[in-house]
Amino acid sequence: MAMEAIISTIKDVFLGSTCVQIMVVSILLSLVWPTFKYYAKLTAILMMSFMVMVVPIPLYFFKPRWPLNALIPGIVACEIIRWFGVEYEIRGKENINVKNGGVALINHQSAIDIVMLSRLLREFRNIVPVVKKELFYALPFGIASYLVGVVFIDRKNITSAKDVMKREAVAIQRDNLKLAIFPEGTRHDKDTLLPFKKGSFHVAIDSQSIIQPIIVSKYGFLDHKKKRFGRGRVIIKILPEISTKGMTKDDINSLVEKCQTTMQAEFDALSAEAKQYCHL
Repeated sequence: MAMEAIISTIKDVFLGSTCVQIMVVSILLSLVWPTFKYYAKLTAILMMSFMVMVVPIPLYFFKPRWPLNALIPGIVACEIIRWFGVEYEIRGKENINVKNGGVALINHQSAIDIVMLSRLLREFRNIVPVVKKELFYALPFGIASYLVGVVFIDRKNITSAKDVMKREAVAIQRDNLKLAIFPEGTRHDKDTLLPFKKGSFHVAIDSQSIIQPIIVSKYGFLDHKKKRFGRGRVIIKILPEISTKGMTKDDINSLVEKCQTTMQAEFDALSAEAKQYCHL
């Protein structure tokens, strides 16, 4: 009778909890239905990452627009995604010069790139993402993003976007900021990088600063088309800086071609290597 009472109590405490019930059901569904696992993991990672960014909002007001406001939330976000089976490996740290402002070019694959950017912040400490204006209205995450220095541009308003980027070109020189820009303009998970847009190159040349290519291996553990989200490793490689001193607008086409070719070759190599550590 005593044992039955203990078992009954355990059931009441644990199985009576709504959160535990949801967790148990989620685990069971994930085992038998990979599509559910895909949505569950993706949603959990994004929601938890958003939460760790939003909770410290009051602290951000002590030093608004400071990139390092996002340092601790970013560390937590990286731990969260590690719980879900995704780990990051950073290469090329010797190529980082925190005293140099400039433009960091990064290939864009998924919404979970937010965690990858958090990982890069730990290394660069002065890097801020440039994102579409619509994300600002995803409250309260948009407010948190603004307070940690994220730059918002209206891609539908070319004049407005150019004005914002001109101001950021000044900030690059004044504050030694590195603008993290996705030159493809949109995310995709194909094997070939999309043609680079020229906006980021204009910013670098206008500020006569550096361009730093950063390549992220393909997310072999994530397949949006098949709705699969497994486990794996992401290899991030930071390439040497490319100086734009002395360059003019006439040099943009050749600069774009050079960066596109270099980043594609590195993307192919890193993705092939990371594939062995990825499982859907």
